[in-house]
Amino acid sequence: MNRPLLVELDDATVTAHLDRVAPWLVTTRTLQSAYRKILEDTADAVGEPHIRGWLREIAAPARQHEEAVSDLYRAFGRTAPAAGGAAGKLVPVVATVLGAARELVGEAEGRLAGVRGSAWRHMRMLLLSNLDAINGFAVAEQLGLALGRPDAVDIAFPIVAEKTRHQLLIRECYLEMAANAILYRRDV
Repeated sequence: MNRPLLVELDDATVTAHLDRVAPWLVTTRTLQSAYRKILEDTADAVGEPHIRGWLREIAAPARQHEEAVSDLYRAFGRTAPAAGGAAGKLVPVVATVLGAARELVGEAEGRLAGVRGSAWRHMRMLLLSNLDAINGFAVAEQLGLALGRPDAVDIAFPIVAEKTRHQLLIRECYLEMAANAILYRRDV
């Protein structure tokens, strides 16, 4: 096996470091899955056709990013948890629970702020959820750099860039909806 040269690290240390990456990749997949679920729910909740269309456009890349986590496992020389195994079954459950918890927090915060309608509250949670998912991939990129895994960097870097562009779009949609939600107490 052709291993990267990491100065002053023996094989056992490198292997231990690579083993520590796997739980982070579970976290990255969970964050991305939760984001994708909130994105799909939000796109369905938004009544304004342009915003709904833009959100639906970024749903396909969100699914691709979720699937790319398997490529990250391979780039780190690790095996992704099997979909039928305990860890593989846990990710969708945790992602669903995380997404639902974030939506509840958004609902509570929106109600405290006097905002009517759920679409804008969903947008706020979408904004925060994507930021978490961006950071999940960004950490994977940094781990690839630290462990001399250029394939991991090649996978994570473009995902971080694309998700950052999506973050700007989501923020613009969120801001566009703000006046209606806060001043006029209308859902969009």
